[in-house]
Amino acid sequence: MRIELKLYAASKFLSESGILKVELPKNSTIGDLRNTLSKIISEKNLKNIKSLPETSAFFGESNEVIYDNYKLKDKEIISIIPPIGGG
Repeated sequence: MRIELKLYAASKFLSESGILKVELPKNSTIGDLRNTLSKIISEKNLKNIKSLPETSAFFGESNEVIYDNYKLKDKEIISIIPPIGGG
């Protein structure tokens, strides 16, 4: 299945277009997406966003937070929001 990942802030290093199309096996979860993103970041040697998959929040099409056990659907649009520094 294929999902579209809308990129915000530091996650935009993954694609100049602001959207990353990701192929995943059927019945994949947000946890699986995190693992796939880690592999993509490693393959692209993007050391500056290495922790992005573990620290970011994911949101569904209705702007609700979705957690690691959420089952993704084919052609679903998901947003990834990295943490913003400060304190």
